[in-house]
Amino acid sequence: MKTIAHRGGMGRGMQNAPAGVRLAVRQRMDCVELDVVRSVGGGFHCAHHAWSPKADLNDCLAEMAPGMGLVAHLKGGYTEGDLTRVMEAIALQVPLSHVTFASHRTAVLQSLRRLRPEVRLARFGIFPALLSLCRRQPWDCCMINQLVLPRWLVQALQRRGYEVVASCVWELRPRQSVRELGVDGAFVNL
Repeated sequence: MKTIAHRGGMGRGMQNAPAGVRLAVRQRMDCVELDVVRSVGGGFHCAHHAWSPKADLNDCLAEMAPGMGLVAHLKGGYTEGDLTRVMEAIALQVPLSHVTFASHRTAVLQSLRRLRPEVRLARFGIFPALLSLCRRQPWDCCMINQLVLPRWLVQALQRRGYEVVASCVWELRPRQSVRELGVDGAFVNL
């Protein structure tokens, strides 16, 4: 099971910051998830909300270990121009083959798929995951909150060719219980 450091050092108050990414590297996480928000000036920073403390995206990416994966959680709406710029910014430091672009917005993922068909996409939410059982969606991975994720859904999505990741805000379910679901990966709070 792939381990994903939720916002880097979420559990230690170092979320979406270079120090959190360094912690994820020290803890040998397979991936780090960062919330990516557009800056007013056209750049990008890492923050959970517009009012949260912000770190420059490039500063966070510079702390990643070679070969480490990135889940770039795109917060808010993005134009195709924004998406092109964020992919270019990330690709300067992390090969796009190591990046999963995630969103709560299907329209953002559809735009990404049109722009770069080869990039890896993930959609958050149980309802989009259930929709994935009915018809093929533009994402490759379903990220579902660990508290509402049953084993039957994991298996059904995997049979349809989706990767399944247990996401979290707080880890209220024991890690072993999440592992027993048969998920491909899980967010952890360091």
